[in-house]
Amino acid sequence: MTPDETVILARYVRALCPQQKFDEYTPDAWHDVLGGYALTDAREAAARVARRQPFVAPSEIADEIGKIRSERTHDFVYEPPAGDTDPDYLKRYRAQLTATGDGQRPPVIAHELPRRPVAALVASLADAIPAPPDHDQPDVTTVRRPGPLGRECPTCRAAIGRPCRIGNTRRTRAPHEAREAAALGQRHNPDAEEQRRRQAAALRLNQQETRTA
Repeated sequence: MTPDETVILARYVRALCPQQKFDEYTPDAWHDVLGGYALTDAREAAARVARRQPFVAPSEIADEIGKIRSERTHDFVYEPPAGDTDPDYLKRYRAQLTATGDGQRPPVIAHELPRRPVAALVASLADAIPAPPDHDQPDVTTVRRPGPLGRECPTCRAAIGRPCRIGNTRRTRAPHEAREAAALGQRHNPDAEEQRRRQAAALRLNQQETRTA
């Protein structure tokens, strides 16, 4: 940046920060700090700093210029000349890096990803999606519980795994005789079940009469 360009920068910062004080010596002092930078970078840096705060110092402009150049060279890749050897590699590398930091050349992308047509991309995604399961051929084997609960109760129609019910209520009871017989592979005899029920009722009644006597 030349002294005249530093004067332009000082006037630009004064327009950004009208409350900041400037005098005839300000451009000279700023040139001592910012003389090694380009005017375009210094103006961009000053504008960034002014967005955050009402006053802009030369050191803040210098720091912001460093951030700007880092952003430009973040993806920098050296572009070698044609041929197998490059005797001026270091010189050429520095020149390309400086030009990229100055914004004079776009950075070279190391590996550009191939672009696929939309139809091919959709087709590849469709192939990656598994087919829905065939409901006509379930792949899960029904697991039955052992004992009476592994069958539906013929008496109260309790489902597999659910306890037997007393009548139409929600109260549960021990498995019905028909359910126990079905679990053992036997035929259920309702008459024998009724006889055992009467005998159990008579036994309980006899025990109650004995206790009250």
